[in-house]
Amino acid sequence: MNHYNDNNFKKNPEVEEGYVSSLQNSLSNIFKSLQGFYSQILKWFQELPQWAKIISLIVIPLFIIKILEAIISLVSLLITIAVFGGSIYIGYKFLFLPNYSETGKNESEK
Repeated sequence: MNHYNDNNFKKNPEVEEGYVSSLQNSLSNIFKSLQGFYSQILKWFQELPQWAKIISLIVIPLFIIKILEAIISLVSLLITIAVFGGSIYIGYKFLFLPNYSETGKNESEK
C-alpha cells in the first residue's frame, strides 16, 4: 500500500506544490488585509486632534485589555465545565456502572 502512495506522489508532485502555493497565497492575502487595516487605523489616528489622541491612547488599551480578559475568562469557564463534566462522567462510570454489570452477571448465573 505504501508503494501505491509513493507512486501517487511521484506522478502528481503538482498536487503538493499547488497546496503550498495556495497556502502561501492565502497567507499573503491575510497579511495584505492586515496591512491595509493597520494603515487605515494609522491614518484615522493621525487625523485626530491632540486631545483625542491622548484619550484614545488611554481608552483603546483598556478596551483591548478588557476584551482579552473576557476571552481568558471564557476559556477558563470552558475548561472548568469540561473538567467538571469529565469528573461527573468518570464518577458515574466507576460508581454506578460496575454495580449494574455485577447484577447482570448474578442474574445470568441464576
